[in-house]
Amino acid sequence: MQSSLRDLPSGPVLPLDRMRAGETGTIAKVCGGDGIVRRLLEMGFAPGAPVRLVSDTGSAGPVIVRVGETRIGIGRGMARRVMVRPALS
Repeated sequence: MQSSLRDLPSGPVLPLDRMRAGETGTIAKVCGGDGIVRRLLEMGFAPGAPVRLVSDTGSAGPVIVRVGETRIGIGRGMARRVMVRPALS
């Protein structure tokens, strides 16, 4: 199962876990099996939602993100499933 890409601008995307603290963007798609995609969508990681990487603990451990108006910590495995179109600087 993949989330929908309709009505989103084109451009490069990268996994959420590859962003740096303070960077912002827009969720382009959520990849993975039905269960993981459903779980991420329920947490607000939907295509078109604004996202900002708040804190990155390094190569291990969770990342803290703001998706919409919600701040949430997710593991790196889940963060790799969220594809983000970075905001233009």
